[in-house]
Amino acid sequence: MVKWGLAGCGDISGKRVAPAIKAQEGSLLSAAFSPFEDELKNFIEKHGISNGYTDIAQMLKKEDIQAVYIATPVFLHYDLAMEALKAGKHVIVEKPMAMTNEQCETMIKTAKSNNVKLGVAYFRRFFPKLAEVKRVISEGVIGDVIQIRILYHSWYNPLPQTSLNWRLVKKLSGGGPLWDMGCHKFDLLSDLIGNPVSVFGKMDTLTHEYEVEDSCSAILEMENGAHCLASFNWNSKVWSDEFEILGTKGKIIMDPCDSDSLIVRLNNRVLKGMGKEETSISMSNHPNVHFPLVDDFVKAIQKDTEPKVTGEKAIWANRILSAIEKSAISGCKTNI
Repeated sequence: MVKWGLAGCGDISGKRVAPAIKAQEGSLLSAAFSPFEDELKNFIEKHGISNGYTDIAQMLKKEDIQAVYIATPVFLHYDLAMEALKAGKHVIVEKPMAMTNEQCETMIKTAKSNNVKLGVAYFRRFFPKLAEVKRVISEGVIGDVIQIRILYHSWYNPLPQTSLNWRLVKKLSGGGPLWDMGCHKFDLLSDLIGNPVSVFGKMDTLTHEYEVEDSCSAILEMENGAHCLASFNWNSKVWSDEFEILGTKGKIIMDPCDSDSLIVRLNNRVLKGMGKEETSISMSNHPNVHFPLVDDFVKAIQKDTEPKVTGEKAIWANRILSAIEKSAISGCKTNI
């Protein structure tokens, strides 16, 4: 059994992380940490956790805890991860990995030097339909990839007294919709297409009065020269979550991106009368989308293999975020 300590007792921990660890047959959720006593007490009672700590160092002293899941606001990721890695614990950290590229690199090096595994919670990589997307691309069904279009918009303006307020403070969250949702989409971009080489970005706060941006747009150049057009907004009451991959022969449509389904659309003349112009595919996600992430990580510990989402892979999302910010400040194209 892999015994877990959970750092952070907020919304995501209660809804997904704790249930995922408890459901994984090779895991035991042994301890939880929160600096807030009432939150911690309520959490461990609700989820049947034996040990609660308001000091992370005390939890990490427990020799029987082998892995730590860090589910806190972004500004705490680095410090907590470093403490856990130096204590010889395997670590999954929520997204984005840390506040800076340098912090990400240090976390990767520390995990290697302590011979422990570092994973990042980009759970969308485990969606079953993505294997089909990769197959369609690799077999040339849609031809050469020439453009990727990513669009996410929603309305986000929590009241000042809500606990989610940290997302609106740059030094706590890293940024607005770019950091909150853009990191997930750019991680998918890296997984499905590859890593971009340059970007031109624009960021503004157009509608709300908070510190972070509520609007972000970017044009990224991929290694093969293809363009990626991406936009993220927290100032539209019309929700959308779109991810399209355009090729010379057809395109892949994931709308919503987080749904079970995808569409492969081809020109019927290319098919020469065989098959349909449009094919819909549905492959169900796990009811708890964090479970496959936890399951994969536990099996990586047990078999001493690499988890699917390593720090080396996840750092690319951070590199893209920082390059977009740099470009938006300078007004110039920025290499990644």
